[in-house]
Amino acid sequence: MSAITLRDILINARQETVQMRHFYVGVEHLFIALLQIQGGLAGGVLQEQGFTPDYVIEAIRRKTGKGTPQRMWVGIPSTPRTELVLDIAREFALEEERDEANERDLFKAIISEGHNLPTRVLTALGLDLDRLAQAVSTYIPATEAQPPDIAVTFGADFDRDFTIEREHLFILRRMFASYPRIRIERRLTGFRKALILVVTPIQADEREAAPIVAKIDHADNILDEVQRYEAHVKSALPLQAARLEDPPTAPEASDLAGIKYTLVASSGIAPQDLRNRVRAQGVDDLGQFLKRELYTRFCKNWWQQNRQYRFQAWMEYDWLLPPTLTLDFAGDLEPPPQALVLRIPFNRARAKTRLRELEHGDVVVLENFAVQRIDRDENVVKLAVGYGSEADKRAYKVEVRGLDLSQNLFYRGEIVERIVGTVWKTRHEMLLEAALDLQPDFDLRQRWLPAGHSRVVNPLHVYDDLLDRHVTGSQSKIHGDLHLGNVLIGPNNSMWLIDFGHTRDGHTLFDWATVDVSLLGDAVMLDQDDSWETARHLLRQIMALNGRLPETTDGVPFAALQVIAAVRDIVQECLLVADHWEEYYVALALCALRAVTWKTMSLGGRRLMFLLAGLMALELSQPNSDTLTPSPDDVDLNILPSASTPKTDVFDNIVPGDTPGYGLPHRNKPGQTRRFDDPDS
Repeated sequence: MSAITLRDILINARQETVQMRHFYVGVEHLFIALLQIQGGLAGGVLQEQGFTPDYVIEAIRRKTGKGTPQRMWVGIPSTPRTELVLDIAREFALEEERDEANERDLFKAIISEGHNLPTRVLTALGLDLDRLAQAVSTYIPATEAQPPDIAVTFGADFDRDFTIEREHLFILRRMFASYPRIRIERRLTGFRKALILVVTPIQADEREAAPIVAKIDHADNILDEVQRYEAHVKSALPLQAARLEDPPTAPEASDLAGIKYTLVASSGIAPQDLRNRVRAQGVDDLGQFLKRELYTRFCKNWWQQNRQYRFQAWMEYDWLLPPTLTLDFAGDLEPPPQALVLRIPFNRARAKTRLRELEHGDVVVLENFAVQRIDRDENVVKLAVGYGSEADKRAYKVEVRGLDLSQNLFYRGEIVERIVGTVWKTRHEMLLEAALDLQPDFDLRQRWLPAGHSRVVNPLHVYDDLLDRHVTGSQSKIHGDLHLGNVLIGPNNSMWLIDFGHTRDGHTLFDWATVDVSLLGDAVMLDQDDSWETARHLLRQIMALNGRLPETTDGVPFAALQVIAAVRDIVQECLLVADHWEEYYVALALCALRAVTWKTMSLGGRRLMFLLAGLMALELSQPNSDTLTPSPDDVDLNILPSASTPKTDVFDNIVPGDTPGYGLPHRNKPGQTRRFDDPDS
């Protein structure tokens, strides 16, 4: 029998309502108080359903929102529905001849009443209230159980230099609790902190089950991925595709959680990600493989939905770049009159001008930003634009450091009314640092970058203008993180996608710009050195494709160029209007600039990405031209839009058909030959 009484729960509920500035006790506050009991019944029941208490608490807080500091009444009254729920809980206690209700009675009462906010949130999360009520009645609280004694062995392809941390093994044993032994075949590559493993479960009679991809990450990230899978992926996958069939494993004693992707119906060759396959086997036939196994299978329900979509580039791509600002929390500091105030909604052009003027130590006031992420280990709160579509909410990222999160209550989705900080770094400083890490053989203050016999635009000078650009393209369901590490190859060269943490409805070409960047950095650069000369040579070779593969590749693997040409074919099919390539130029420029910050990409790959971002910016800066890449002397960068002229966007005056896509067929005049390495072309 639970020792937590209704009296104790009400104390915590009142603390919750004060923190949230509600100043009344609603059923939502009672339920949050239940979930905050360490090792409590409510948290244990939801753990069995695959949801951590913190995740459900944040979902309820997002639904209720935070109140205003002004109190309109004295005391902390209970709502009529709360009184009803408490009466039901007391009746449950009387039925068992107890004088005082406990947490089980209250949990049963909340589920039984059925019309309160917590039950609506639980239903929205996909929980069956009838099954939940049955679980509440039979659940026996206990101290955190130890993981079963599952033997863990390692396959021949596992990197013995990599050590799996104890907490990850704890989650892994929980995920495969029904097996006496598992074999970890290999670790899959990725850019985030998540651990992704290929695991073969082994039965007691030594029969091997099919290989499974196990992903372990922070519990919030895992549960978000499950939600996105249910909303965007489950009903749109082809028959042979990675699927989430089991609920997530989220032990209460850990901040981590795990999910299992089922790939095949019977045992076979352990799958590997496409990045490792390229490193082991090269890129022969990879382009046709991507078109046949990936694009053709998914395009009907994904990239060929072709809904027209007019947007500003920042709405889809701003979140890729480093935070707009990183601030040190200033507490109760009274900001000076000249402090920058970013108040949502705000004028982007005016704010952009002020952001460029910021220096280290300047005071910034943020108002009405939404909490995007909370890093309790680092005491960092990540904020973003809080209104508009899902993509908007990840734009204008601001990280606030130095918060004492034990004293400051934040939850994801909360609209923060006001927070004051001092500038530690700006986005431009972070991009400049990434560019300096490339050890440039040119001056980064220059507006032009050397690219062999020609030049491209310095992307550090124009990325803000690219983000302001209005794009007319198409919207579809997209993966949102389609790099080679998230594409798996299994038996018979079958292909699956994993990691749906960013899957959503968005700009169709986003996925293929990401694939393009990943291929260039991980496949084309595979056997090349890291020199600037090689990066410039590769850029010229890619440009020289011109709709057909060149007869000589001058050291660039012919198969690598075939892969890039295949991606261009896919992109051409996904363009909203045939041969109108500017929507892809924007996507590729910003995805390439993002890759410059990836420490996981080789130095040569990042150098190529920097030049590629500049090349795409050059394409977008040209007035109508008969050639794809004219002499820089014929292009005036002063035509780029700026904050001083927010109502003039010269990009909108470009006729896309007159600026054809690089590496794809385009409308040359009869007899015209396009040469990237000729400054007079």
